[in-house]
Amino acid sequence: MPTEQDGSEIVIRFSPFLADRLRENAEDTFEEERERGDASPRYGVSVIAATPEDGEDVLDTVRRIVGSTTLRGKKIAVLTGNELRAAGFEVVADPNAKEPLHHLVGDDPFSDPPRVDELASLLEDRRLTNPAWKEGSR
Repeated sequence: MPTEQDGSEIVIRFSPFLADRLRENAEDTFEEERERGDASPRYGVSVIAATPEDGEDVLDTVRRIVGSTTLRGKKIAVLTGNELRAAGFEVVADPNAKEPLHHLVGDDPFSDPPRVDELASLLEDRRLTNPAWKEGSR
């Protein structure tokens, strides 16, 4: 987990972090947007993200984000948008009624599947236990 804020959004991905599952997620995003009739469907990996609020440290922001989502899971990966951009990825907001903090990570212009091997490696290096995880929950 990043230890300090870098002025960008805090980005969280719930497991799985494996490259083949990230590719599958990006392809599913493309198909869903294509079926909806979007003019330019995108290949993007789903994450949730938010900008830290005044007075929040990184862990406070992580807790706020995981507390706002319907997603559940024991393991999450946490990085910043600037870290992803430094690796050549883009992070774009993609809110919906179910997940208002939903974002997509991919290679601009999102017209091809992202470099999932590199993304998986970045996520794996930032794994931690979800601070909202409770034994017996899903």
